Amino acid sequence: MRNRSFATLGTLALLAAASAFGQQKLRYDIPFEFHFADTVMPAGQYEVNAAANNVRHFLSLECYTCQVHAYSTTFGIGGGGNLPDQGRLVFNKYGETYFLSEVWTPGDSQGGGLTKSKTESETARTTPSVARITVPVRKGVTIARR
Repeated sequence: MRNRSFATLGTLALLAAASAFGQQKLRYDIPFEFHFADTVMPAGQYEVNAAANNVRHFLSLECYTCQVHAYSTTFGIGGGGNLPDQGRLVFNKYGETYFLSEVWTPGDSQGGGLTKSKTESETARTTPSVARITVPVRKGVTIARR
């Protein structure tokens, strides 16, 4: 029984260390309310983790001042030879409504795309034009790898 407890604790410690090691979190100042998956997120300073829990296409957004946290999955986009030197978020803007569309991390040629939600699809049908808005990673903030 004692050996099983030690083995379980050791395994949990290794999993925690492995998942924390590869995480890449970036901070963004998003000056407008936006839709992320099925959640409306307020304007604020966000910590974005494009590989939450060390899963490549699992996206996490957290705003500490807003007390909002949401998750979604992404699909791979891009994949060319150009490696972006700076992270960025790309939003689709219909009228005055914003939807998070893409996430790009520095040094990774493949970004993460988000599937259009039902709300975005309906908004796109009723709003004839769409603008693409890019928000760069917050200046002065280094990439945090835990």
